[in-house]
Amino acid sequence: MTPGSLQVPGPRVAILGFHLESNAFAPVSTESHFRSLCYLEGEEIAREARKAAPAMPAEVPGFYREMDARGKWQPVPIIVTACEPGGPVDERFFQATLGAMRSRLVAAGKLDAVYISNHGAMISTAGPDPDGELYAMVRGVVGPKAPVVATVDLHANISERMVANVDALVSYRTNPHMDQAERARDAAQLLLGFLDGKKSKRAFARLPLTPASVTLLTWEGPYADAINYGQTKVGNGVLDVSVVGGFVFSDTPKNGVAVVVNGEQGADVRGVTLDIATRTWEERGRFVKRLTSFQDAMRIPAKTIWSDAGDNPGGGGTGQTTTLLKQLCEAKAENVLYGNFFEPQIAAAAHAAGEGKDIDVQFTEGLKARARVKKLTDGKCVGRRGIWAGRALELGPTAALQIGGITLVCVSKRKQCADPVFFEMHGLDIAGARTVVVKSRGHFRGGFDQFFAPERVIEVDTPGLTSPVLERLAFKGLPRPVFPLDADAKWTPRVSLYE
Repeated sequence: MTPGSLQVPGPRVAILGFHLESNAFAPVSTESHFRSLCYLEGEEIAREARKAAPAMPAEVPGFYREMDARGKWQPVPIIVTACEPGGPVDERFFQATLGAMRSRLVAAGKLDAVYISNHGAMISTAGPDPDGELYAMVRGVVGPKAPVVATVDLHANISERMVANVDALVSYRTNPHMDQAERARDAAQLLLGFLDGKKSKRAFARLPLTPASVTLLTWEGPYADAINYGQTKVGNGVLDVSVVGGFVFSDTPKNGVAVVVNGEQGADVRGVTLDIATRTWEERGRFVKRLTSFQDAMRIPAKTIWSDAGDNPGGGGTGQTTTLLKQLCEAKAENVLYGNFFEPQIAAAAHAAGEGKDIDVQFTEGLKARARVKKLTDGKCVGRRGIWAGRALELGPTAALQIGGITLVCVSKRKQCADPVFFEMHGLDIAGARTVVVKSRGHFRGGFDQFFAPERVIEVDTPGLTSPVLERLAFKGLPRPVFPLDADAKWTPRVSLYE
């Protein structure tokens, strides 16, 4: 479609978003969690999306930019909300938000299309598929003819209801996630094509494969190979291929690596989906990861960055486990940086004492220590690299504390340590550190790659709600048998087709 090919004033496109990656083992995500991070209504969405450093999911500004660049259109912003990864969404808040979205969509009158910005791995206190319920609500309001396009995280858990109620579903292709804006651009282009007369056709397959997130990196490995192979199938009417890794900690019947192929009428989307799914299943043995013990990590002579993978706030972890910190203290480790600890009461005590003062601290898990307050901030910053580059962030009052040879960052709002700005805002020298430890599973790779090459990354075996050692968790909802929890899991090839 060329700019200006749509009739002035252009199509009326509703924009809405609901972002939560749910860890079934974490505490409930409540209304306060969403409102403290992102809850925008109506024209607030447009204003935030067009800021230089917006505080909202990056897909929404990306969608606005592409639509603005392609010609005349009339955005109809509804509601966009998001919170940090956590437990199931409180069903009362979910239904209230869903109702508010429905009311705004109805009040908007005739809509030509809808864009949904969605994580896709949300569960609620009442059920496993609130994302599918959201999609069905949108389709029910706008009817069968208005194009509906959605973007999802590559850690989404895809349900049949999600695929059935959209004209295209597009997932990220990078992990660490750095392509949200690009995938929103793709969604905008698909939507404009549908508005211009292209007819949607989708195919969907799910595998009994629920790997830990540490095996879903996209710079190399089995998941990278699956995504790259999928991209070779674009063309001949195939418009987009999404290989969605899923989020095992959601623990739902819809868990499992999924393949979604979006195409035009006449395209062999079913055959392409079956081909990619079969190839991925045959490679399932590669989706197993061995972690490094603390003792082995300590023996590595080179400068390294360690992932405290069991306690990743970006996957619903508390940000409060101290097993690894205690081990480092007992080993009298030197020149270590460690972040982020979600300890609001420690940050408050540090602010009360002031920089340069020594204070007694007690962590939520009980660890006690004497610490020196090195640096205090208000927690406001702009992401510098990786997943949060260019986004306005708020950590609440923060403190950099020195405990022996370890300098750690305490924050008042839970967030994984995926951006070097969290250390740099405290005047800490990442390049000069012997060891950097981050409470992050994988997104830190996109933020700290300027300091540490992939071979300098160590994934340490630590306890917590996001432990990649899946056998440690009491799963109840997964569609057993599934690999790698069940070595004898089998897949009967099945592809769903939607036109």
